[in-house]
Amino acid sequence: MRHVLTLALILGLAACGGGSAAPPAAPGTPPPPAPSPTPSANPFAAACGTPLPPFELAYGFGIKVQLEPSKNKKILNSSPAVRDLTYCEAAGFPNTLICNTRKEDDPERVPCDHYLSGMSDQGVPGPNWFQDLGNFPNEQLVKCGEPNTTCSLKLENQYLLDIHEVGRYVACAGVGGSGTCGDCVIETMAQSQGSLGGLCKHR
Repeated sequence: MRHVLTLALILGLAACGGGSAAPPAAPGTPPPPAPSPTPSANPFAAACGTPLPPFELAYGFGIKVQLEPSKNKKILNSSPAVRDLTYCEAAGFPNTLICNTRKEDDPERVPCDHYLSGMSDQGVPGPNWFQDLGNFPNEQLVKCGEPNTTCSLKLENQYLLDIHEVGRYVACAGVGGSGTCGDCVIETMAQSQGSLGGLCKHR
């Protein structure tokens, strides 16, 4: 009788799943799909701080002629811009509708610019640069450095561009950036007398 009870207890434990092993999967059952990776946050958001420039208020890139080293070379400088009175005031630009992400001497300026600009095709923060080889109004944007272009990137700073001929040059936000662009039309390669402010026009 004792043997019968012992056997019944063993069978009962087995039936109740007393073991720790999971039941085997049915033959031909595919494994469950792996969960999708969570998109990583913009790596420059924390360093930019508050206010964070909203992508929906991004206003492309302001581009200016930074330097004219010679009569056959100009250096363009691009800065992402925001169009919003409330943001501009919070960033230090009162009564301003269109402004930079921060003032020039603010330590948050660089990460805020990186936040809006995203990562370029060169793997560094900053815009992608193009030369418009089309005829207005039909644009044909070709990456600077490609054949037939007269512009070249500056390895030390993705926001700068060397140009060697008149034409239209375009800066566009890279991966993870605002998705906006800005342009600069250069009508003469002659060196200016004094201020460089009026050399860069826009279409």
